[in-house]
Amino acid sequence: MDQAATTLVAPALTVDDATASSPDRHPCTAHPKDNDCMKPPIFCATSALHLLPGVQRSASQLSAALVSAPRLSAALLSAALLSSTLLPGAAHAQDTAAFPRDNVEVIVPYSAGGGVSAMARAFAQQAQAITGHNWVVVNREGAGGVVGFSSLANAKPTGYTVMFSPASPLTNSPFIVPNLPFKAAQIEPVCQIFENVFSVAVIDSSPIQSFGELMAKAKAQPSSVSYSHAGPASVPHLSMAAIERDAGVKFNAIPYRGDAPAIQDAMGKVVDFTAPAISSLPGKPLRVLAVLSDKRHPSYPDAPTVKELGYTVISPGLNGLYVPAGTPRPVVDRLAAICKQVTESPAYAQSAKTLLQVPAYLPAKAFSDRIAQTYQMHEALVPGMKLESK
Repeated sequence: MDQAATTLVAPALTVDDATASSPDRHPCTAHPKDNDCMKPPIFCATSALHLLPGVQRSASQLSAALVSAPRLSAALLSAALLSSTLLPGAAHAQDTAAFPRDNVEVIVPYSAGGGVSAMARAFAQQAQAITGHNWVVVNREGAGGVVGFSSLANAKPTGYTVMFSPASPLTNSPFIVPNLPFKAAQIEPVCQIFENVFSVAVIDSSPIQSFGELMAKAKAQPSSVSYSHAGPASVPHLSMAAIERDAGVKFNAIPYRGDAPAIQDAMGKVVDFTAPAISSLPGKPLRVLAVLSDKRHPSYPDAPTVKELGYTVISPGLNGLYVPAGTPRPVVDRLAAICKQVTESPAYAQSAKTLLQVPAYLPAKAFSDRIAQTYQMHEALVPGMKLESK
């Protein structure tokens, strides 16, 4: 585990990797070192076919098959995600009858204080109550979630390192982030937990009173109206880029290491507006101008959706639990059972309600299919946006 300040948030442990030398406001402009990076995109049809159920390959053959190629169809991506137990290490026998027997590390690839991190901590509390062991939340933010996914991809496939995250680094990052340091076949989805809906919001004292006024200002001042978002290739980054394309305007997009620092700069008037998750809004002096969705949010019934306003809708954040590929099947099954039990529990539903969220459980197969479908949609949409990986 990285050196970090550790605090106890009863009943679950919380670890924040941010040190005193890294202030909360930290626009993410750097990417992981490229020394060990694979070239994007991260999928290829050949490697997926090698991973299809019923096709047996040796460990060396599988490793050789996992090479980069231009694109992967949604069906093959889904197959690759679901077939990760064929990777090296999956066949290792392990006593899983009483899993877990020790603490579980939960990677969150965004900064502490945002909606995803808060939902992860609520999940960890309930998982601890079920298993009798601490679920330690570790924030490994950076590059729009890519840093956290890379950490998971390189973790030992024992089940004691999992990740709580949206699928954005799988569905969005391959199209705009160069030299991704992981591949889809290194990640196995366990279950979907909730869908994260995002918004366009301004500080309460902002003179901008509506989304229409915001767009008028953007047209009058090209590239000067600034906004903060959770990181490169995040759902709000893509959503605002789609609006820019549809409306023929250009914003000054500034990436951060999650919602918390992005909101902090919006409240400090460093940026003109922000695009946070609805779950990051409670207690903040922000006013929602629009919801980045195709249906209104019950917590903000008067805020129009971007679909109502005539703009393209990007898929919401598909948040779930993931493990490194090669994690023993009995362990994955046990984690899936824990995930289902937590997500469907009244206690977690109440915690989610305070964050303006509704749990939306999906098992591994359905979750993997949604990830693959979203990847396919973005494959057709994102390259034309000409986004920069900043």
